Amino acid sequence: RDVVGWRVRRCRGQTVYQEGEAATTFYRVEAGCVRLLLYSNDGRRQIVGFCFPGDLFGFALDVRDCTAEASTDLELIAYSSAAFVRSTKGQPDPLMQVAQRCLGHYRAFAQHVLCIRSLPAAERIAACLDAFSQRLVAGAAPCPLPLSQIELSDFLGLSPETTSREVRKLCEAGRLARAGRKLLLLPAGRSGASNPASAEARPIS
Repeated sequence: RDVVGWRVRRCRGQTVYQEGEAATTFYRVEAGCVRLLLYSNDGRRQIVGFCFPGDLFGFALDVRDCTAEASTDLELIAYSSAAFVRSTKGQPDPLMQVAQRCLGHYRAFAQHVLCIRSLPAAERIAACLDAFSQRLVAGAAPCPLPLSQIELSDFLGLSPETTSREVRKLCEAGRLARAGRKLLLLPAGRSGASNPASAEARPIS
C-alpha cells in the first residue's frame, strides 16, 4: 500500500535534520534546494551534495550520516521510515530502490571529488555547473541556480574570490547569465547574445 506523507516547510538556512539523529523519516523535495553537509570536529563544514525537486533523501535504517539544511526556502514531503518498511511486507526491492535513490547523492559526490582533483578552477566550476544544468534546466528558458556562490565555493573546495572571478568569466562568455544577484543556468547551446540582466528565470518547482 502507499505510504502517506505530510508536508514540511523550512526557511532558508534552517536545519531539516542533523548528523547522528535517529532516522525516523525520509523526504522528497517538492520545491527548493537542500544541501547535505558533514562537519569536522573543529566545526568546519563540507558540502557533500545538493538535492533538487523530485529527489529523495534521508532514508536510513539507523541514524543520519550527514546534516541536511535548507539552501533556499523549502517545501518537502516527509515519510515515516517505519511505515514505509512495514508497507514493503519484507520485499527487498522497494527498500533497495528508495535506498539507492537516497544514496545516489553520495555516489554523485564521489564522482565529483575524482573530477575536481585533476581540474583547474575554471574547468572545475564549468563541469559542476554543466552537471547542475543537466538536472535543472528544461526547455529554452534560463533556470536560476538554487545555491549561493559561497555554497558553490564550499562544494568545490575553492576560495570565494576564485569562484567569483571564474563565474564572472563564464557570464562574459555567455555560459551563465545574471538576474540581479541570481545566477542563471542557460540551456545547452544557448549563446550569450541576449542581455543577461533581462533574462527571465524559470522558477524551480
